[in-house]
Amino acid sequence: MFTEYIPMKEALFILTLFASIGFFNPMQIFSEQTVKLLYYLCVCFSIVVAYINGRDLHGIHYPRKAYWLFMIMIVVSIYPASAYHSQPFLISVMTTVPYILSYAYLLVMLKTALPERFILKWIFIACGLAVPVYFVNLLTFPNVFFGSGDILEDLSRGILRLPVEYIILFVLVLFYAINRILLQDGARGKWYAVISGCMVMIILSVTRQIILYSIILGGLFFFKRVSWAKKLTFITIMLIVGFYVLPMIPAYNTMLELSKDQIESSDEKENVRIGAWRYYTFENQTNDITPIIGNGVPSFGNSVWGSLFDNEIEDNGYLYADVSWAGIIYLFGWIAFAAMLIIILKAIFKRKPPHHEYLTYWFIFILLSGIGAGVFVYPHQILCIMIGLYLIYGTADEENSDYNTQLQQS
Repeated sequence: MFTEYIPMKEALFILTLFASIGFFNPMQIFSEQTVKLLYYLCVCFSIVVAYINGRDLHGIHYPRKAYWLFMIMIVVSIYPASAYHSQPFLISVMTTVPYILSYAYLLVMLKTALPERFILKWIFIACGLAVPVYFVNLLTFPNVFFGSGDILEDLSRGILRLPVEYIILFVLVLFYAINRILLQDGARGKWYAVISGCMVMIILSVTRQIILYSIILGGLFFFKRVSWAKKLTFITIMLIVGFYVLPMIPAYNTMLELSKDQIESSDEKENVRIGAWRYYTFENQTNDITPIIGNGVPSFGNSVWGSLFDNEIEDNGYLYADVSWAGIIYLFGWIAFAAMLIIILKAIFKRKPPHHEYLTYWFIFILLSGIGAGVFVYPHQILCIMIGLYLIYGTADEENSDYNTQLQQS
């Protein structure tokens, strides 16, 4: 595979996928600014190649109006950042560029028309590489070998909390493997192994929302076509595991205690994510216009507004990256929020062939994750969402049997 000649558009996809996380940044060889620059360059080169050699999109059906409305609102948000928050125009442009480039990647994918088999193969490879990266960092902590070198020790959830790169792609692979089993793939043992591996990494992320959504949606997907007897058997097994097995696991008990403490404290003090939703959708709006067109993207450390914004976050703990649906409202306005909601809902409800059913569950996961996570504001996760949209709208004409057979033989 690695010795074969890789055409430019395929090579750029691979580079962009890994540049979005700084190529795992071994031994911190890249600074934060270099990581961003590498990602921007990869996306920009991809845009150039796509528009020089890409296909025409007139015959491609995707949520065109909602998508372009969303992109326009991102650009429009540069104005309030400068006009209402006195952030220099060029700085406002620079802070908005990551969002423009990341969301524009859907157009790149649609124009380059990469085979679904190729994309899935590299998603599997990316997740496969993320596994040893996690365990190497676990073994070398606090001097982590990969990624950012400033990871703080966090044992609040029973085990050391370390980043699991491509975590939302692990969820996609989980649903894909379930899809393959439901399609009665002959290599069922392999797909059960994939499910087990994905669940291990999802649990090791110790991110309660991702764990919860993955288990619930994965269970609903897996058992949607089985008899009620098998469903009741599964529920019984899960109850036994929940009442007798999980309490024997220290990490589970720690996360359960953490959740209980947060619920109890919420009686006296508002939950931080509820507070963040209120803060970014209503309280922190500048005037009557910013709820509609957004406030723009603050530049932390490079503008007075960015510095003040950073200080406020330090005081109240409200991060828009923790509530990315509310983050979209604050940054780009309610119009942008409505446009993105339409895009995601269309992705969920679009009629799909059986081999694409896993994408329905993945986009339900993305919809839910946006309530209390940063899937719509972190560039590397935005990139993954754009790739997922392409798998729905850009590969409809591919032969199911052909790409799946080749994927399994790769």
